[in-house]
Amino acid sequence: MTYPVRNLLKLTDAQRESLNVLFLAQYAPEPGSLRPEMHPEHGVLPRYNHELFHVLAGLGLRCTPCRELETLVRSARGHNYVFTLLNRAPFRNSEVFTSAVCEWLGVPYLGAPPNVRALAEDKHHTKLMARSLGIPTAPWIVCPADGPLPSAPGFPGPWFVKPRFGAASVGISQDCIQETEAGLHARLRAFQDEGQACLVETFIPGVDFTVPVLGGAEPILLGVAEEISAIPQGIVTHRQKRLLDGGRERRLLAPGPLAEQLREQSSRLCAAVKEFDYLRIDFRLHRETGELFLLEFNIGCNLGSHAAVMFTARQAGFEQQEVVEHILRHSLDRQQRRWSLVSEGQSGGDAR
Repeated sequence: MTYPVRNLLKLTDAQRESLNVLFLAQYAPEPGSLRPEMHPEHGVLPRYNHELFHVLAGLGLRCTPCRELETLVRSARGHNYVFTLLNRAPFRNSEVFTSAVCEWLGVPYLGAPPNVRALAEDKHHTKLMARSLGIPTAPWIVCPADGPLPSAPGFPGPWFVKPRFGAASVGISQDCIQETEAGLHARLRAFQDEGQACLVETFIPGVDFTVPVLGGAEPILLGVAEEISAIPQGIVTHRQKRLLDGGRERRLLAPGPLAEQLREQSSRLCAAVKEFDYLRIDFRLHRETGELFLLEFNIGCNLGSHAAVMFTARQAGFEQQEVVEHILRHSLDRQQRRWSLVSEGQSGGDAR
C-alpha cells in the first residue's frame, strides 16, 4: 500500500563541506546536550528541536544553535544557511520574520520566500487562492483582531472558529466548535482578548487527511495520511499535535479514487505556490456527502519522527535523514545564486 516516489536528492561533497548552518529553534540544543524531557506546555517541541539538530549533525554539517531572533539578525551573515524551526514569536506576523530577514541579509534559508510563507500563514488568503484554483473550501467569514464582531455568519451552524494566522493548530480545541450565536460570539471575544484575528467557517463533520510534499523541480507527493482523533467531531487539537494529549492516530490511505483526488488537488496548489522546500496540505472529508474541502497548507511543518511528513516518508521507504538531506539540497538549488554568493563571500570574495 505505497505510492510511487522517485529518488531523493543528495548533498554534493562540496555542499556538505562548505555548509555552515545556523540552526534557529526555540529549543535549539547545545552540542552534547541530552535528549530533553517532554515540556509541560510545549510538549514534544524541545525533543523535536533536539532531534533535528542531531539529524543535521549526522549529515556531517557544522551547526550552530540559535534560540533568539535577535541573535539571528546579528549572526546570520556569519553563516551560509539558516535552518529554521522557529515558526512563531510573540508579535503579529512573526511567521515571515526569518525569511524576510534572510532575504535582507542575502543568506539562504529553509522554507519559502516571504510572500509564499505569508500566503500559507493567512488562512483567509489561502481559501481565496483555493477558490481561484477550483479547490473547494468551507464557507467562511473573517473576524478582526480589534473592533466590533460581525453579526451571525450568512451560513448555518455549527461553526468552527480558528485563528486566521499561524499553524501547528495553535488555538484549536473542542471549544472551537460552536452551535449557538451566543457561544460563537463568546469564542470570538476570547480570541480578540488574545489579539487574534479569526475565521468562522462551516464545521464539516468528517475526518482529516494530509498530503506531505517535498520540493523539487517537480514536487514529490508522498502518501496521503488519514488523521484520526478520538475527540468528538474528530478534530485534531494543538495539545494532540504537541503529544500532550492522546486519542490520535494516523494511517496511510490506500491508493484509489479518494487518494488520487487529494493528490490532484495538492498538485494544483503546489503549482500555484511553486517556490517552497517542503510543505503539508490539509483537507477534510465530509463523512456524509464525500465532499473534500481544503483546510490549509503549512510551510515549515514538523519534520520530527512523530509527524506526518516522516510517517508518509517511512511508508515510501525513506529514512528521516534522507528526507532532511533532500529538503536541504533542494533548498540550496532553489536559492542557487544566493548560495553561490554567500559561500564565495565566506571564502574571501565579496558576497554583497
